Amino acid sequence: MHAVDLFDLGARNFPGRVAFSGAGGDVTYAQAQAASNRIARALLANGVGIGTRMAMLSPNNTTAMPALLGAMRAGCGWCNVNLRAGLDSNVDVLKRGRCELLLIHSSVAEMAPAFEEAIPELKLVLCNDSAGTPYPYILDWAADQPDGFLDHHVPASSLGLQGSTGGTTGAPKITQSSKDWIVMSLLAWQACGDFDEPPVNVAVAPITHAAGVVALAQFQFGGTTIMMDVPDLDGLLELIATRGVTTLFLPPTLIYLLLAHPKLAETETSSLRYLISAAAPIGPEKLVEGVHKLGPVMCHAYGQTEAGFPLTFISPYEIARAASDGSKRRLLASCGRPTPICSAFEAMGDDGAILPPGETGELVLRGPTMMDCYLDDPEATAEVQKGGWHHTGDIGYRDADGYVYITDRLRDMITSGGFNIFPFEIEQVLVAHPAVQDCAVIGVPDPKWGEAVKACV
Repeated sequence: MHAVDLFDLGARNFPGRVAFSGAGGDVTYAQAQAASNRIARALLANGVGIGTRMAMLSPNNTTAMPALLGAMRAGCGWCNVNLRAGLDSNVDVLKRGRCELLLIHSSVAEMAPAFEEAIPELKLVLCNDSAGTPYPYILDWAADQPDGFLDHHVPASSLGLQGSTGGTTGAPKITQSSKDWIVMSLLAWQACGDFDEPPVNVAVAPITHAAGVVALAQFQFGGTTIMMDVPDLDGLLELIATRGVTTLFLPPTLIYLLLAHPKLAETETSSLRYLISAAAPIGPEKLVEGVHKLGPVMCHAYGQTEAGFPLTFISPYEIARAASDGSKRRLLASCGRPTPICSAFEAMGDDGAILPPGETGELVLRGPTMMDCYLDDPEATAEVQKGGWHHTGDIGYRDADGYVYITDRLRDMITSGGFNIFPFEIEQVLVAHPAVQDCAVIGVPDPKWGEAVKACV
């Protein structure tokens, strides 16, 4: 099974339902399926297929999705780049990643020559939404192809995701993961959500990253994803009130802004069932505030480009119960229990031994979404996969009930006067203050203690 099979499931069950809405216009399941079949055939006819490295350079837009599905249907591996990362960074990632197909939005067409000049392997640039650029408009380019069922076998072991890591300690590493990374991540959301009716999701964060996984996961439920090309909290609140939004993925910073928005109290939000926090730790007090202002909708997920998403999940019910029951308050600091894509999830000591519940060490895991390797970096691959485990680089522990707690990133730990200090623990205290919207705690050089703690508020 592949990600596109889950889309086809939605298209069979809900052909006339809108799959994508918002920026770019409405596209039904039947329309997107037909367009992606034509695009896949045209790509295959032009030598683009299984294992071809493909990237999408676009703001959140409904025209990007049929193109992405068509490339997946042909067997391409998805190289995720983010417009907000900047031109030079994206050129570097796709050059090192030897990208062969670039799908662009007309608003960024002026960037395409830089990729063509820098990447020798780049053989095809197509525009998703317009015939008014120097590059072929993908729907016109594929117009003469049949739009019926495409019987094209794509091995599950072939390249599915070529992921760009954060790169906070240098140039981003580039992961190599099979098709299982995507499809198993999408299937894992079945264990995290329960819908009586097809969900309505809003893509605010870039669909080229975690928000794209959440959007792709809606297909199996016949869901609709509304695209926001520019984050706009006023517009988001209007969508929640008027479009019956059920699902929303936001990084914590945007959640904090949403909870502080002056129009939130007067906005009808009763349709909302899942406000998913991910991509960074969230302050427990903000979860409590979210429950008070929005009801039992707050949930939290954890994932990694190297290992899958969601690796853990804590549900709205669990968070709402913890917010109201002091004896369970500690759960608000948890990112949940491991999802079915983790065959094992443990804390490991410095000696490589698995630690018992409650003891803190590096979080490690095994499962079908573990990456194969870092591209052209066998040393980093060996380091992150020591002993057959994926080493997350996150410090934390599991409790006796299986809940995972992340205390900080291994590289972010501050050592002051011989004591280990975890910035996130301090950030949780600071962000609980009503005058603090957001903060970051870092270590700075200190002549006496080696490192001292500094808070940026």
